[in-house]
Amino acid sequence: MKNKVRVYVDGGNRLTKVMEEAKKPFSFPTIISEPGVELDYGTSFDLFDLQSDTKELDMDHLLVEIIKDGESLGKKLVGKAAENKGVLIRDRNRYEKKYNDDVIKFCTLSGIATNFAKYDKNQQSVDITINQPLVEYVSNKKDFSNGHGEHLKGHIKALYYNPNNTSEVIKEVIFDVENVTFCPEGIATFFHYSVNENGSIKDEYANSKKTIVFDIGSGQINVAAFNGLRTVGVNTFEKGMLDCYEKVSMILYNNYREKLDRKPYSYDIDNVIRYNNKVLKAKKGETIDTTAIVEDVFDGFAYELSKDFREFVKTKFIGNCDQVIFSGGGSELLFNYLNHYLGNDFYCVKPDTAEYHNIIGSMYFRIYKDAAQ
Repeated sequence: MKNKVRVYVDGGNRLTKVMEEAKKPFSFPTIISEPGVELDYGTSFDLFDLQSDTKELDMDHLLVEIIKDGESLGKKLVGKAAENKGVLIRDRNRYEKKYNDDVIKFCTLSGIATNFAKYDKNQQSVDITINQPLVEYVSNKKDFSNGHGEHLKGHIKALYYNPNNTSEVIKEVIFDVENVTFCPEGIATFFHYSVNENGSIKDEYANSKKTIVFDIGSGQINVAAFNGLRTVGVNTFEKGMLDCYEKVSMILYNNYREKLDRKPYSYDIDNVIRYNNKVLKAKKGETIDTTAIVEDVFDGFAYELSKDFREFVKTKFIGNCDQVIFSGGGSELLFNYLNHYLGNDFYCVKPDTAEYHNIIGSMYFRIYKDAAQ
Protein backbone atom coordinates (compact mmCIF):
# COMPACT_ATOMS: atom_id res chain seq x y z
CA MET A 1 0.00 0.00 0.00
CA LYS A 2 1.37 3.37 -0.98
CA ASN A 3 2.04 6.08 1.55
CA LYS A 4 0.42 9.44 0.87
CA VAL A 5 2.69 12.44 1.25
CA ARG A 6 2.52 16.14 0.49
CA VAL A 7 5.41 17.72 -1.36
CA TYR A 8 5.99 21.42 -2.04
CA VAL A 9 7.90 22.67 -5.09
CA ASP A 10 9.18 26.08 -6.14
CA GLY A 11 10.74 25.97 -9.61
CA GLY A 12 13.12 28.68 -10.75
CA ASN A 13 15.80 29.72 -13.22
CA ARG A 14 18.61 29.16 -10.72
CA LEU A 15 17.32 26.52 -8.33
CA THR A 16 14.29 24.30 -7.90
CA LYS A 17 13.40 23.89 -4.24
CA VAL A 18 11.62 20.73 -3.03
CA MET A 19 10.29 20.17 0.47
CA GLU A 20 8.46 17.17 1.86
CA GLU A 21 5.92 17.76 4.59
CA ALA A 22 6.39 15.55 7.61
CA LYS A 23 5.94 15.79 11.35
CA LYS A 24 7.46 18.93 12.78
CA PRO A 25 10.19 19.78 12.20
CA PHE A 26 9.75 19.05 8.50
CA SER A 27 12.73 18.24 6.31
CA PHE A 28 14.37 21.29 4.78
CA PRO A 29 14.43 21.65 0.98
CA THR A 30 16.44 19.49 -1.32
CA ILE A 31 18.02 21.63 -4.05
CA ILE A 32 17.92 20.41 -7.63
CA SER A 33 19.01 22.33 -10.68
CA GLU A 34 20.39 22.01 -14.18
CA PRO A 35 24.15 21.67 -13.76
CA GLY A 36 26.78 23.27 -15.94
CA VAL A 37 29.59 21.43 -17.68
CA GLU A 38 32.15 22.73 -15.20
CA LEU A 39 30.77 20.64 -12.34
CA ASP A 40 32.96 17.76 -11.20
CA TYR A 41 31.01 14.52 -11.07
CA GLY A 42 33.87 12.41 -9.83
CA THR A 43 34.97 10.92 -13.16
CA SER A 44 38.59 9.80 -13.04
CA PHE A 45 40.82 9.82 -16.11
CA ASP A 46 43.50 7.69 -14.44
CA LEU A 47 43.52 4.45 -16.48
CA PHE A 48 44.00 2.40 -13.34
CA ASP A 49 40.86 3.94 -11.81
CA LEU A 50 38.53 3.49 -14.78
CA GLN A 51 36.38 0.83 -13.20
CA SER A 52 32.65 0.25 -13.37
CA ASP A 53 32.20 -1.00 -9.82
CA THR A 54 28.75 -0.33 -8.43
CA LYS A 55 28.66 2.88 -6.42
CA GLU A 56 26.34 4.00 -3.68
CA LEU A 57 24.10 6.92 -4.54
CA ASP A 58 26.03 10.15 -4.01
CA MET A 59 23.52 12.89 -3.27
CA ASP A 60 25.98 15.51 -4.52
CA HIS A 61 26.50 13.89 -7.94
CA LEU A 62 23.44 12.42 -9.62
CA LEU A 63 22.72 11.22 -13.14
CA VAL A 64 18.96 10.70 -13.25
CA GLU A 65 16.45 9.61 -15.88
CA ILE A 66 12.76 10.40 -15.39
CA ILE A 67 10.23 8.03 -16.96
CA LYS A 68 6.66 9.33 -16.82
CA ASP A 69 3.86 6.94 -17.76
CA GLY A 70 6.37 4.83 -19.65
CA GLU A 71 7.92 7.71 -21.62
CA SER A 72 11.47 8.87 -20.88
CA LEU A 73 11.97 12.59 -20.28
CA GLY A 74 15.72 12.14 -20.74
CA LYS A 75 18.80 11.87 -18.53
CA LYS A 76 20.26 14.87 -16.73
CA LEU A 77 23.02 15.49 -14.23
CA VAL A 78 21.53 17.07 -11.12
CA GLY A 79 22.45 17.39 -7.49
CA LYS A 80 23.49 19.46 -4.53
CA ALA A 81 26.60 20.43 -6.45
CA ALA A 82 24.32 22.70 -8.45
CA GLU A 83 23.40 24.55 -5.26
CA ASN A 84 27.02 24.93 -4.26
CA LYS A 85 27.89 26.32 -7.69
CA GLY A 86 24.76 28.45 -8.02
CA VAL A 87 24.31 27.23 -11.57
CA LEU A 88 21.55 28.78 -13.65
CA ILE A 89 19.16 26.83 -15.83
CA ARG A 90 20.50 28.14 -19.10
CA ASP A 91 18.10 26.47 -21.54
CA ARG A 92 14.97 27.77 -19.85
CA ASN A 93 13.12 30.67 -21.49
CA ARG A 94 12.10 32.86 -18.58
CA TYR A 95 9.13 34.21 -20.56
CA GLU A 96 7.73 30.70 -21.05
CA LYS A 97 4.88 29.96 -18.66
CA LYS A 98 6.20 27.77 -15.88
CA TYR A 99 3.56 25.08 -16.28
CA ASN A 100 4.69 24.65 -19.93
CA ASP A 101 8.41 24.57 -19.20
CA ASP A 102 10.03 21.17 -19.78
CA VAL A 103 13.19 22.02 -17.77
CA ILE A 104 11.21 22.97 -14.66
CA LYS A 105 8.98 19.92 -15.15
CA PHE A 106 12.04 17.67 -15.15
CA CYS A 107 13.57 19.46 -12.16
CA THR A 108 10.27 19.21 -10.27
CA LEU A 109 9.93 15.45 -10.79
CA SER A 110 13.62 14.68 -10.24
CA GLY A 111 13.60 16.89 -7.13
CA ILE A 112 10.69 14.96 -5.65
CA ALA A 113 12.33 11.64 -6.52
CA THR A 114 15.66 12.71 -5.02
CA ASN A 115 13.96 13.83 -1.83
CA PHE A 116 12.50 10.31 -1.53
CA ALA A 117 15.86 8.74 -2.40
CA LYS A 118 17.51 10.88 0.25
CA TYR A 119 15.24 9.38 2.93
CA ASP A 120 15.13 5.92 1.33
CA LYS A 121 11.41 6.09 0.54
CA ASN A 122 9.58 4.43 -2.33
CA GLN A 123 6.10 3.71 -3.66
CA GLN A 124 4.74 7.07 -2.52
CA SER A 125 1.41 8.64 -3.48
CA VAL A 126 2.16 12.34 -3.94
CA ASP A 127 0.09 15.49 -3.49
CA ILE A 128 2.14 18.37 -4.98
CA THR A 129 1.74 22.06 -4.21
CA ILE A 130 3.59 24.20 -6.78
CA ASN A 131 4.43 27.90 -6.61
CA GLN A 132 3.29 29.83 -9.66
CA PRO A 133 3.97 33.43 -10.81
CA LEU A 134 1.21 35.78 -9.67
CA VAL A 135 0.21 37.04 -13.08
CA GLU A 136 -0.03 33.52 -14.54
CA TYR A 137 -2.08 32.39 -11.56
CA VAL A 138 -4.47 35.35 -11.51
CA SER A 139 -5.10 35.45 -15.26
CA ASN A 140 -5.72 31.71 -15.57
CA LYS A 141 -6.94 30.64 -12.14
CA LYS A 142 -9.77 28.48 -13.44
CA ASP A 143 -7.50 26.87 -16.04
CA PHE A 144 -4.88 26.14 -13.41
CA SER A 145 -7.37 24.40 -11.16
CA ASN A 146 -8.88 22.46 -14.07
CA GLY A 147 -6.05 21.45 -16.32
CA HIS A 148 -2.52 22.78 -15.99
CA GLY A 149 -1.61 20.31 -13.26
CA GLU A 150 -2.58 17.35 -15.42
CA HIS A 151 0.77 17.19 -17.26
CA LEU A 152 2.49 16.39 -13.95
CA LYS A 153 0.06 13.70 -12.84
CA GLY A 154 0.93 10.10 -13.52
CA HIS A 155 3.23 7.20 -12.71
CA ILE A 156 6.84 8.32 -12.24
CA LYS A 157 9.95 6.16 -12.26
CA ALA A 158 13.30 7.80 -11.50
CA LEU A 159 16.43 5.82 -12.40
CA TYR A 160 19.76 6.85 -10.88
CA TYR A 161 22.86 5.86 -12.85
CA ASN A 162 26.51 5.48 -11.98
CA PRO A 163 28.06 8.70 -13.43
CA ASN A 164 31.16 6.68 -14.35
CA ASN A 165 29.14 3.92 -16.02
CA THR A 166 26.00 5.44 -17.49
CA SER A 167 24.36 2.07 -18.20
CA GLU A 168 24.49 0.93 -14.56
CA VAL A 169 21.40 1.75 -12.49
CA ILE A 170 22.30 2.41 -8.85
CA LYS A 171 18.84 3.15 -7.48
CA GLU A 172 15.22 3.27 -8.60
CA VAL A 173 12.49 5.43 -7.09
CA ILE A 174 8.81 5.02 -8.00
CA PHE A 175 5.92 7.31 -7.07
CA ASP A 176 2.54 8.44 -8.36
CA VAL A 177 1.55 12.09 -8.64
CA GLU A 178 -2.16 12.04 -7.80
CA ASN A 179 -2.96 15.67 -7.00
CA VAL A 180 -1.51 19.06 -8.01
CA THR A 181 -2.35 22.37 -6.31
CA PHE A 182 -1.04 25.76 -7.45
CA CYS A 183 -0.07 28.42 -4.94
CA PRO A 184 0.76 31.93 -6.19
CA GLU A 185 4.26 33.23 -5.43
CA GLY A 186 4.28 36.25 -3.16
CA ILE A 187 0.97 35.21 -1.65
CA ALA A 188 2.75 32.09 -0.41
CA THR A 189 5.29 34.29 1.38
CA PHE A 190 2.43 36.21 3.01
CA PHE A 191 0.98 32.97 4.42
CA HIS A 192 4.41 32.11 5.81
CA TYR A 193 4.12 35.22 7.99
CA SER A 194 0.39 35.40 8.68
CA VAL A 195 -0.66 31.81 9.47
CA ASN A 196 0.06 29.80 12.62
CA GLU A 197 1.04 26.14 12.41
CA ASN A 198 -2.50 25.11 13.40
CA GLY A 199 -3.95 27.00 10.44
CA SER A 200 -5.29 29.95 12.43
CA ILE A 201 -4.57 33.55 11.48
CA LYS A 202 -2.18 35.58 13.60
CA ASP A 203 -3.99 38.39 15.44
CA GLU A 204 -2.01 41.21 13.84
CA TYR A 205 -3.10 40.06 10.37
CA ALA A 206 -6.74 39.44 11.28
CA ASN A 207 -7.32 43.20 11.35
CA SER A 208 -6.31 45.71 8.70
CA LYS A 209 -2.53 45.47 8.67
CA LYS A 210 -1.28 46.70 5.30
CA THR A 211 1.45 44.45 3.91
CA ILE A 212 3.43 44.42 0.68
CA VAL A 213 5.35 41.31 -0.42
CA PHE A 214 8.21 41.96 -2.84
CA ASP A 215 9.45 38.64 -4.24
CA ILE A 216 12.69 39.07 -6.20
CA GLY A 217 13.56 36.13 -8.43
CA SER A 218 16.12 35.53 -11.12
CA GLY A 219 13.76 36.12 -14.02
CA GLN A 220 10.71 37.86 -12.53
CA ILE A 221 9.66 40.02 -9.59
CA ASN A 222 6.26 39.35 -8.02
CA VAL A 223 4.62 41.99 -5.84
CA ALA A 224 1.40 41.63 -3.86
CA ALA A 225 -0.57 43.95 -1.54
CA PHE A 226 -2.66 42.78 1.43
CA ASN A 227 -5.11 44.68 3.61
CA GLY A 228 -5.41 42.34 6.55
CA LEU A 229 -6.00 38.98 4.84
CA ARG A 230 -7.59 40.46 1.74
CA THR A 231 -5.47 40.60 -1.40
CA VAL A 232 -5.94 44.08 -2.88
CA GLY A 233 -3.46 43.97 -5.75
CA VAL A 234 -0.79 41.91 -7.50
CA ASN A 235 1.70 42.53 -10.28
CA THR A 236 4.65 40.83 -11.97
CA PHE A 237 7.63 42.74 -13.36
CA GLU A 238 9.42 40.95 -16.21
CA LYS A 239 12.85 41.66 -14.81
CA GLY A 240 15.05 40.13 -12.15
CA MET A 241 18.58 39.27 -11.09
CA LEU A 242 19.42 37.92 -14.55
CA ASP A 243 19.18 41.48 -15.84
CA CYS A 244 21.75 42.59 -13.25
CA TYR A 245 24.07 39.72 -14.17
CA GLU A 246 23.84 40.53 -17.87
CA LYS A 247 24.68 44.18 -17.23
CA VAL A 248 27.64 43.26 -15.02
CA SER A 249 28.82 40.85 -17.71
CA MET A 250 28.66 43.50 -20.45
CA ILE A 251 30.56 46.06 -18.37
CA LEU A 252 33.25 43.52 -17.48
CA TYR A 253 33.71 42.45 -21.09
CA ASN A 254 33.87 46.04 -22.34
CA ASN A 255 36.38 47.09 -19.67
CA TYR A 256 38.55 43.95 -19.47
CA ARG A 257 38.28 42.42 -22.94
CA GLU A 258 42.02 41.88 -23.19
CA LYS A 259 41.94 39.73 -20.04
CA LEU A 260 38.89 37.64 -21.00
CA ASP A 261 38.58 35.03 -23.73
CA ARG A 262 34.80 35.49 -23.85
CA LYS A 263 31.97 37.52 -22.38
CA PRO A 264 31.06 35.98 -18.99
CA TYR A 265 27.82 34.02 -18.92
CA SER A 266 25.09 34.96 -16.44
CA TYR A 267 25.87 31.88 -14.36
CA ASP A 268 29.55 32.96 -14.22
CA ILE A 269 28.48 36.26 -12.68
CA ASP A 270 26.09 34.51 -10.28
CA ASN A 271 28.91 32.24 -9.09
CA VAL A 272 31.34 35.14 -8.73
CA ILE A 273 28.90 37.12 -6.59
CA ARG A 274 27.62 34.29 -4.39
CA TYR A 275 30.66 32.09 -3.99
CA ASN A 276 33.89 33.84 -5.05
CA ASN A 277 33.81 37.15 -3.15
CA LYS A 278 33.11 39.00 -6.42
CA VAL A 279 36.48 37.96 -7.87
CA LEU A 280 36.45 36.73 -11.49
CA LYS A 281 39.22 34.47 -12.77
CA ALA A 282 40.68 35.68 -16.08
CA LYS A 283 43.44 34.60 -18.48
CA LYS A 284 46.88 33.46 -17.28
CA GLY A 285 45.79 33.17 -13.68
CA GLU A 286 44.86 36.84 -13.42
CA THR A 287 41.86 37.94 -11.40
CA ILE A 288 39.40 40.81 -11.72
CA ASP A 289 37.80 42.33 -8.63
CA THR A 290 34.22 43.02 -9.76
CA THR A 291 33.08 44.55 -6.45
CA ALA A 292 32.76 48.14 -7.64
CA ILE A 293 30.91 47.15 -10.82
CA VAL A 294 28.52 44.78 -9.02
CA GLU A 295 27.74 47.31 -6.32
CA ASP A 296 27.11 50.05 -8.87
CA VAL A 297 24.78 47.81 -10.93
CA PHE A 298 22.93 46.56 -7.84
CA ASP A 299 22.51 50.09 -6.54
CA GLY A 300 21.10 51.29 -9.86
CA PHE A 301 18.75 48.28 -10.11
CA ALA A 302 17.54 48.80 -6.54
CA TYR A 303 16.86 52.47 -7.28
CA GLU A 304 14.73 51.54 -10.31
CA LEU A 305 12.90 48.89 -8.26
CA SER A 306 12.25 51.41 -5.48
CA LYS A 307 10.46 53.64 -8.00
CA ASP A 308 8.38 50.69 -9.23
CA PHE A 309 7.61 49.83 -5.62
CA ARG A 310 6.50 53.34 -4.66
CA GLU A 311 4.24 53.52 -7.69
CA PHE A 312 2.63 50.20 -6.77
CA VAL A 313 2.08 51.24 -3.14
CA LYS A 314 0.65 54.56 -4.28
CA THR A 315 -2.04 52.80 -6.32
CA LYS A 316 -2.93 50.32 -3.56
CA PHE A 317 -2.49 52.13 -0.24
CA ILE A 318 -2.20 55.80 -1.22
CA GLY A 319 1.56 55.59 -0.74
CA ASN A 320 1.88 53.95 2.67
CA CYS A 321 1.82 50.50 4.27
CA ASP A 322 2.67 48.88 7.60
CA GLN A 323 5.42 46.58 6.39
CA VAL A 324 7.30 45.39 3.32
CA ILE A 325 8.36 41.73 3.26
CA PHE A 326 11.20 41.01 0.85
CA SER A 327 11.60 37.43 -0.33
CA GLY A 328 13.25 35.38 -3.06
CA GLY A 329 16.94 34.72 -3.66
CA GLY A 330 17.43 38.21 -5.08
CA SER A 331 16.32 39.81 -1.83
CA GLU A 332 19.41 38.44 -0.09
CA LEU A 333 21.61 40.29 -2.57
CA LEU A 334 19.57 43.50 -2.88
CA PHE A 335 18.08 44.06 0.58
CA ASN A 336 20.63 46.60 1.82
CA TYR A 337 20.37 48.59 -1.41
CA LEU A 338 16.56 48.57 -1.35
CA ASN A 339 16.47 49.43 2.33
CA HIS A 340 18.69 52.42 1.57
CA TYR A 341 16.06 53.85 -0.79
CA LEU A 342 12.94 52.68 1.05
CA GLY A 343 13.91 52.32 4.72
CA ASN A 344 13.16 55.93 5.70
CA ASP A 345 9.53 55.63 4.56
CA PHE A 346 8.71 51.94 5.00
CA TYR A 347 9.32 49.22 7.58
CA CYS A 348 11.36 46.73 5.55
CA VAL A 349 11.53 43.10 6.75
CA LYS A 350 14.73 41.28 5.83
CA PRO A 351 14.12 37.66 4.77
CA ASP A 352 15.04 34.99 7.28
CA THR A 353 14.62 32.07 4.90
CA ALA A 354 15.27 34.02 1.66
CA GLU A 355 14.61 31.92 -1.42
CA TYR A 356 12.74 29.34 0.70
CA HIS A 357 9.99 31.80 1.69
CA ASN A 358 7.63 30.73 -1.08
CA ILE A 359 8.02 27.00 -0.66
CA ILE A 360 7.54 27.18 3.11
CA GLY A 361 4.68 29.62 2.61
CA SER A 362 2.93 27.20 0.24
CA MET A 363 2.83 24.69 3.09
CA TYR A 364 1.15 27.26 5.35
CA PHE A 365 -1.21 28.03 2.45
CA ARG A 366 -2.35 24.39 2.46
CA ILE A 367 -2.53 24.28 6.27
CA TYR A 368 -4.77 27.36 6.20
CA LYS A 369 -7.00 25.90 3.48
CA ASP A 370 -7.36 22.62 5.41
CA ALA A 371 -8.26 24.44 8.62
CA ALA A 372 -10.79 26.64 6.80
CA GLN A 373 -12.71 23.66 5.37
